[in-house]
Amino acid sequence: MAKNIILSFSLVLSVIIGLSSCDNETTDGLTSITYYATLEMQGEDTVYVSLGDDYEDAGCTAVMQGEDVSDQIVTVSNVDTNTGGEYSVTYSVTNEDGFSSSVSRVVFVFDTTTSVISNSFYTVQDGTSRTYTDSDTGESTTTEFSGYSILIYQTSPGVFYISDFLGGYYDKYKDYGSAYAMTGTFQLNEDNTITLISSSISAWGDSLDYIENGKVDPSTGEISFDLSYAGVITSHIILKL
Repeated sequence: MAKNIILSFSLVLSVIIGLSSCDNETTDGLTSITYYATLEMQGEDTVYVSLGDDYEDAGCTAVMQGEDVSDQIVTVSNVDTNTGGEYSVTYSVTNEDGFSSSVSRVVFVFDTTTSVISNSFYTVQDGTSRTYTDSDTGESTTTEFSGYSILIYQTSPGVFYISDFLGGYYDKYKDYGSAYAMTGTFQLNEDNTITLISSSISAWGDSLDYIENGKVDPSTGEISFDLSYAGVITSHIILKL
């Protein structure tokens, strides 16, 4: 009797092992393939719209595995042309496996009120510099740089957005990328001086200590200011069309 029980147990065990082996043979070495949509925006990647004007989006197309899937595009936009500022339009397509592809367009809404500061790209001029002072030793190192483009535009009368208060030092000179640009806003005063309203580097989540000696030369359009950042950095920035 005991011998029969042992034989029966061995048979069941062999069947279980056999089934397990078959399962491994059908799945081992196989990989799952997922296909992503390729999206192509129509029109420009960056669009400029005057305050109060209508915004007509140029749209986007999408192809996946050679098939036009533009009708599957989901568009998300926060554009408000009644308020000056930076906005985005994002287009995305999600495949059958739940993976998404997306592209985004940047939309700048600007105020056209006449000003000594133009809505335009300014160039960092010779004479621009950054000075770092070591808090332990007190030693200072100054770096001069120039030639980078900085966007400035009016969001409401007398209030201006700037794409990088630091003149492109981290973003372009150090090549860290746009997340390291000190974006923000400043006020143009009646005497053509400028004062800081807000500033932020998204990558580090901090802001400028202060800006001083800010001014605009109406005869040349030159903008200049001194700034302090992180308690150990001072910069003299000169911008001109």
